[in-house]
Amino acid sequence: MQNSRRGFTLIELLVVIAIIAVLIALLLPAVQQAREAARRTQCKNHLKQIGLALHNYHDVANGFPIGGLRNDFGANWRVRILPYLDQGPAYNQISFSASFFAHRNLQPILTTLRVPAYQCPSSRFGMTNSADISLAYDAQVIDYVGITGATPDPANRASVCTADNIVSGGTYCNNGVMVIYRSIKIRDITDGTSNTIVIAEQSGQVNGSENSANALGGWHGWVHNSGEAIDPGTNLSTLTSVSGYLGGMTTFRHPVNSFWLTGAHGSANSEYKVNTVLNSFHEGGTHVLLSDGAVRFVSENLDLDTMRRLCVRDDGYVVGEF
Repeated sequence: MQNSRRGFTLIELLVVIAIIAVLIALLLPAVQQAREAARRTQCKNHLKQIGLALHNYHDVANGFPIGGLRNDFGANWRVRILPYLDQGPAYNQISFSASFFAHRNLQPILTTLRVPAYQCPSSRFGMTNSADISLAYDAQVIDYVGITGATPDPANRASVCTADNIVSGGTYCNNGVMVIYRSIKIRDITDGTSNTIVIAEQSGQVNGSENSANALGGWHGWVHNSGEAIDPGTNLSTLTSVSGYLGGMTTFRHPVNSFWLTGAHGSANSEYKVNTVLNSFHEGGTHVLLSDGAVRFVSENLDLDTMRRLCVRDDGYVVGEF
């Protein structure tokens, strides 16, 4: 008797290949979702690290860091909390009596410094993005922005916001926590630290570009070019013409994840604007850090008035669950 072995026929082989292809097609989205879930968790943890650093700073300095100082020597809050993010050696190399960014000349340590806690791993751009943002020597693009407040002011206070389109084609307000020139203390947050956003994620894009508050790199604060000066204590409603822009900060104006803004929304169409958008590549919203150190995920469908109130420290509105 002769024992013969029959191999696969062409049809059987094609069926097996088709089954494998279907299984891969079913498995791939699940793998991608798992990876994004891990990246999203890490992004959230980075904000928690920033929150812990801010509170450690507050314990030492009796107040949160100033959102940003002015012009050549105007470091923003991101610089001030570096020692509390395990960046003490880098911080010690910074001279606060020397220029930070004049004529695009960042201090050497700030041109090469890369802080992992300042990047959301879900961002498609990495730590530098000179294609979309004017950088000084490819300085780090930071994915988390300080909140100076919101416009229009929920309590209708004229003095806390400039008129529309006065600053960088937009409106600057100092009714939040990360404002220029001033250190806000926990006691100043009268709406409650669990109801007030201090930092938010800004890792997405607007009009196909990463238009975030990182002009010339993410380290400087308030830049004043010409016109009337925003000085400490200025009644913002009295200003009529200001040529300047924010670094590392934004005044909330546009809905979360407003990926496409045109026409009247010129206050958010570049990194030199004051109303850059809170956004991310996470599906459905973006992360925010509350003043008490908690991190929440804010839906892009959240009512705009509610979001404004969350960005203001002392408007008298206490927001419940969101």
